Amino acid sequence: MYWIILIVVAVDQLAKYSVRNTMDYGQSIPLIDKVFYLTSHRNSGAAWGIFSGQTGFLIAIAFIAIIGFLVYSRKVTDKLTRIAFGLFIGGALGNVIDRLIFREVTDMFDFRLINYPIFNTADIFLVSGAILLIISTYREAKLE
Repeated sequence: MYWIILIVVAVDQLAKYSVRNTMDYGQSIPLIDKVFYLTSHRNSGAAWGIFSGQTGFLIAIAFIAIIGFLVYSRKVTDKLTRIAFGLFIGGALGNVIDRLIFREVTDMFDFRLINYPIFNTADIFLVSGAILLIISTYREAKLE
């Protein structure tokens, strides 16, 4: 699980570093015209800008979640659950690093087919971890 966390944080920070250092803020590059763009964006809040400017609160919530998952992960033996925890913790850490250093997160994936907030690699890992955790929990409940 720990190597997953390290890989997730490294991939996330590399992607964000690349966007911050190769694109102007607000610049958009169409990957699939009118559908999906690479856009240099910053967010001082959470998804859809909620809790905007409340960096300390968001860092505290993330640390509580990270510590909770780390403590609970010591009791988990299921491989899928451990992978889910690694993805979730790594994603949370990726966004916490941004908040600690820049007081905001760097976002870049801009899906325009529907009204959806611009998001980043850490968000993808967080959501993937949450989905795997739901699948793992469902699978365990079905076995019982």
